[in-house]
Amino acid sequence: MAPQYQNSIYCEAATIIISVLSICAIVAFVLSALILYCVFPTEEVPESSTCKKRVVGYYTGWESMKIKREQLSKLTHVIFAYVEMSSNGTLKFRSKVSRRRFSDLRYKVKMNNSKTKIMFSIGGSENSNYFPEVVADSEKRRRFINSILDFLDVYQINGVDISWAWPKKEDKWNYVNFLKELRQELSTFEYILSIKVPPVNVGDWEMNYEMEEILDHVDFINAFTMDYYGAWGDEWGTPTGPSSPLYSGIGTRKTFNVDWTMKYYVCRTKRPEKFNIAIPFYGTLWRNVEDPINPDYEIWRNVELKDNKPEGKAYMSRLDMANDGWKVTPAYWDHVTNSSYIWDPNERTFLAFESDRSIEAKTNYVNEMGLGGVWIWAVDMDDERNSLLNTVISNGLCAKESDGTIKYKC
Repeated sequence: MAPQYQNSIYCEAATIIISVLSICAIVAFVLSALILYCVFPTEEVPESSTCKKRVVGYYTGWESMKIKREQLSKLTHVIFAYVEMSSNGTLKFRSKVSRRRFSDLRYKVKMNNSKTKIMFSIGGSENSNYFPEVVADSEKRRRFINSILDFLDVYQINGVDISWAWPKKEDKWNYVNFLKELRQELSTFEYILSIKVPPVNVGDWEMNYEMEEILDHVDFINAFTMDYYGAWGDEWGTPTGPSSPLYSGIGTRKTFNVDWTMKYYVCRTKRPEKFNIAIPFYGTLWRNVEDPINPDYEIWRNVELKDNKPEGKAYMSRLDMANDGWKVTPAYWDHVTNSSYIWDPNERTFLAFESDRSIEAKTNYVNEMGLGGVWIWAVDMDDERNSLLNTVISNGLCAKESDGTIKYKC
């Protein structure tokens, strides 16, 4: 065959191949757009929260339920828990699952064009052991701060939450100095800094905080007003009771409640608008439950211990409850603690949880006492209808911001 014909055939073949590839590319683009439209339909994207109080939702790296865009639209801040801290001050994801859940969260916020601020948290009960040595050592502290800045820069998110549980007396000023140095670095880029503070009178941990100094360096504080009662794996697993009672307590736990903790912090700092109270989205289950400690108060019951610990589940998401056959209505109401619970005398089981009524009591409390808002543990423990989160924002919480007036009798 003559060379000119060969060239002509090659040209025709190349033209056909290019045309086919172009058509395939167009089809692929259209299909991708349709898929994105179906998965993320733009007309159904809810508007981002314009709440005048803080509605802070923690999102874990391990629960099975993924965060939804409807949830993000109701949050002012979403905090991923946790990014793990190493002994030398560097940061890493706990697992591949944790990394994927963080990426999914970040993607949904970006796709939503959301005003919700994304933050990440360091610490918690299982990863606070390195804080003392890191903040006390200038080299490790510098590396830790740089690791935080690098994480914020790489992932283009809005801030960091320090969840150190809990500093000891000898850590007090090292913690202040660390927060001061971190704040100086974060301010350059207008990053957000928040911390958690402990419940009052539980372990006297609050005495290890220089609150007046700390307030100069943080944007807001999440008071750990929960886990006052739980099916813990030790003698503290009895009696039964609400995780987050608004008022009251029993015996040595008489001051284990939201009001007592918040009164302490607000009276000490005179800054109510800086503080958020907890709303736990989990329930707690006890088995082998016995008679009430006081016949006048059904909510506090003795629990039979086996090997010095109760049988039950300390943390149950709404999905866990449903899978175990629990229905949260009807429920008993304790007017003293403002809490809901289910007591089954035949099965000797006791389930404590937040209900619409108890959440409304807490959001009303935030408004009445002029606090800054609420924090939720955790949004991925809600049910598929976002029932608890919907209740949080539907009771007038968002209508008015705090004016800083002290409402407590200090």
